[in-house]
Amino acid sequence: MFKILYLELYLLLFGNCIGDYSDWDTKWQILCPGLYPRAFTSYTPHGNLSSGIYTMQPHLSSMKHCVATCCTKTTCNVALMHNGTCYHVQCESSKICMPLYRKDLANENPPSMILVKPVEEDEMWSDLLDQMNDDTGGFLMDGTEGDHILFGGSSCITQTNCLEHEICVKSEDKSDIGICQCSTGFKRNMAGICTLMEDIELGVTPQMKTQSIKDSSTSVKPPIKRLLVSVVSKEVRLPENEVTLSAYTVPAEQKNEHYNYAWSLLSQPDGHTGIMTNQNRMTVKLSNLSEGLYTFKVTVNGPNAYGEAYANVSVLPPKRINQPPIAIISPASQVVKLPNTGAVLDGSSSKDDDRIISYRWELQQGPIGYHPNLVDTPTLQLDNLIPGNYTFKLTVEDSNHITNSTSANITVLKVTDYPPSANAGQDIIIYLPQNTLTLNGNLSTDDHGIANWEWTKSPSDQNKAVDMQNTRTPYLQLSNLEEGMYTFVLKVTDDSEQSSIAEIHVFVKPPTNKPPKADAGEDITIALPETKTVLDGRKSKDDIKIVSYHWEQMSGPNKAEFSAINESVTNITKLTKGDYEFKLTVIDDNGNKDSDAVKVKVTQNKNAPPKANAGGDQVVVAPISALIINGSRSIDDLRISEWIWTRDPSSLAIGTIVQNTDKSPILMLTDIVPGRYVFRLKVMDDQGLNSEDTVSVIVKPDPQLLHLVELTLNIGANMLTVSQKNSLVLKLQMLLRDEASIIVRNLRAEPHTGRAVLIFYVEKKGKVTMHGPEVVKRLKEKLRQDSGLLQLSVANIDTAVCQNNCSGHGVCDQETRLCMCEAFWMQNLIQKYFGNGDSNCDWSILYVIIALLSLVVCWVGLIWGLVCLCQRICIGKRRSLRTKKKPPRYSLLQPEPEDESNTFSTHKMVLSESDTDSDDILFEHRKAKNSSQVRNGKSRNGFIKVGSRVKT
Repeated sequence: MFKILYLELYLLLFGNCIGDYSDWDTKWQILCPGLYPRAFTSYTPHGNLSSGIYTMQPHLSSMKHCVATCCTKTTCNVALMHNGTCYHVQCESSKICMPLYRKDLANENPPSMILVKPVEEDEMWSDLLDQMNDDTGGFLMDGTEGDHILFGGSSCITQTNCLEHEICVKSEDKSDIGICQCSTGFKRNMAGICTLMEDIELGVTPQMKTQSIKDSSTSVKPPIKRLLVSVVSKEVRLPENEVTLSAYTVPAEQKNEHYNYAWSLLSQPDGHTGIMTNQNRMTVKLSNLSEGLYTFKVTVNGPNAYGEAYANVSVLPPKRINQPPIAIISPASQVVKLPNTGAVLDGSSSKDDDRIISYRWELQQGPIGYHPNLVDTPTLQLDNLIPGNYTFKLTVEDSNHITNSTSANITVLKVTDYPPSANAGQDIIIYLPQNTLTLNGNLSTDDHGIANWEWTKSPSDQNKAVDMQNTRTPYLQLSNLEEGMYTFVLKVTDDSEQSSIAEIHVFVKPPTNKPPKADAGEDITIALPETKTVLDGRKSKDDIKIVSYHWEQMSGPNKAEFSAINESVTNITKLTKGDYEFKLTVIDDNGNKDSDAVKVKVTQNKNAPPKANAGGDQVVVAPISALIINGSRSIDDLRISEWIWTRDPSSLAIGTIVQNTDKSPILMLTDIVPGRYVFRLKVMDDQGLNSEDTVSVIVKPDPQLLHLVELTLNIGANMLTVSQKNSLVLKLQMLLRDEASIIVRNLRAEPHTGRAVLIFYVEKKGKVTMHGPEVVKRLKEKLRQDSGLLQLSVANIDTAVCQNNCSGHGVCDQETRLCMCEAFWMQNLIQKYFGNGDSNCDWSILYVIIALLSLVVCWVGLIWGLVCLCQRICIGKRRSLRTKKKPPRYSLLQPEPEDESNTFSTHKMVLSESDTDSDDILFEHRKAKNSSQVRNGKSRNGFIKVGSRVKT
């Protein structure tokens, strides 16, 4: 326990554990003898998850507590912080827990580990690190095995993703993803850079190597040893804005050597101020610091030695000056009247400049016998209060443990309980044969409510027969009453056993009432076109009172309509030619009834023509499933016997009339298209008189027509359920995003295939409709990436109306979605089969023919050239294979004596031919009129070949 307290005290005094731990060698060896005084940032144990057992410590949020807890455990060898979570590692062996640099994790929040205790008792972490450095040139290796399990590995796709001297090695299970590893002959150094193996063995850094190249012409320097440099990160709180950082080296400076220090600022808060003094010394002084985080780097150079370290300086804001809390109770005073026994005291409105950490309630004053259950919460709920005065005290405590108190008063009053007041109602008179009655005592009252009801018969009426029911309720039911007077007593009692009584008298009289006499009035005669009249039954009589009137039709050519069927006077309408009979029934207050009939005769003096009314012009907006035109408002003095709807010649012809509705008052038309429909209504009465009226209906085009999208599914329309359709619409909305909503216009079956076709348009926020082609494009892109996003297989997605302009040289066929090109134009086959696949009319047939002819000529020329080239090559080969002969010699022959026109010189001319491949020499012959045959061994031209010579 003493070691743990000492450890925590040291952590609080000397700051964060994240950084370098140069001064732990002497202070922590007692607590953690094997502790290696350095935090390895961007490192993980060499074996990753196979290094040992990882135990998460979620309650430890900082490295200092993570290390301190690890020191106290015998099974903890390494403390690891990753993503703000502490892990204690129980290693299989000390070597397998050596630090391994993770370049892929060197991000804004890299993992950090500290070597706490080696597994072997006689082994020290420093010895193992030295051994690992000697064996591998630094304990930084590629570390690909098991990297993806805990932290996520560094991957590459091509060689360009890796650094210099690294290659991308493809993994076996993922052929397109690999891991960057050092090339042959290279290993990673302390900086995570792939360096020549001989440089790592000699301890040469890239900077040293660069310098050694420059100085190689003069001298060869010995290997540079690595200095272990550590700096303790510090915190300072404003207004204090000065701090010093000291760099410690292992090994330290000797008498005969001197280290050079160079401090540099790596990062600072926005708008920072600060002054750095002695930045080339072991201890640097920082002053005039502002709030935020500063990051510094120190490099130490010595004779054949180099090292560096990093440190943080956190400048905290000034401490808050605490203000005492203010306790507030709402309400501060209240009065509670019984029977209410509860109250609420609210202290949640208490204030503090930081926060209130506790509420404490106390009862300072209260009546004897009251024992409250006080809960220390902001709001106090009180129950079971008894009459008296109460004083409750609230004490609040803030985060600096400063308290404040206030009080609230509650007065509980006992209210006077008054006796109830019974009310059995007014006296009642009834006449036989009525012998049942219900008495109502609900007018009785009490200040706290009536607990019991009791009805009894007066003692003076005990011998009178009567049946009583529900005597313990406010409503007493009486039956089998006899002639005479009854007295009934109502007694009511409250919760305090206080009671009150009241009496009611019931007088039962003999049956003296006579039945009523109904009078429906005199018979009525009216003439068309009058179609209504009034029935008056107010002359009906009763000796007391008529309580009910009821009119009904007994006969007539049609059914008339009553304005008030249960009144003494009523209007009847929609009468037609013929005789009607109506009956009036009246009932008095004793249930006696009587009836009377009245006849109404409707005649026709003169037939009036009907008046047609087609309903008036109207404007509708597509789409509509059916167009309904109502002509039922047409009228006639008798009745309309025939309805005829005809289409006007100027009307659109398309549209199907539903089930002979053109012969009825209401016309129904389906298969509607945008345009103007004009119909003429002709009505005719029984005498042949008629009337006509015309109605015009303008059907405007669907404003969403160009935005409608047709989604064809690979599922029959007879198999698609409502749940599947709703799920499909929801997934389409998720694919489109942008707060889009799918408005389903129609769901139909494809005519030829029977597949389900969903027709919809997309409406974004603000009632803005997305363009149909844009919706089709976005959905196709999404489904091209993953065809299973909608779960239901999609056969096709396209706009409901073909919007392909066919390159301006044709029209789009709505059924096939193909372009019908104009004359001398055709489809761009390259774009159709190798491009986006849309139909078009891009190519001019004239240009295509010219291009094809040019292509044919080019091909013919090319083939001809190749044939000529082959012939020349073959002739050359034959010539080279023939044996070279001695060149022939030729002599000029003398001309014949008889041919004096061709005279040659008498001297001999010898002709020779230089190297030739043929024995035959061709001369230009002069054609004579006679035959050119050779005569007497001589040529007609004067030449003859003799052996290999030609003589004249």
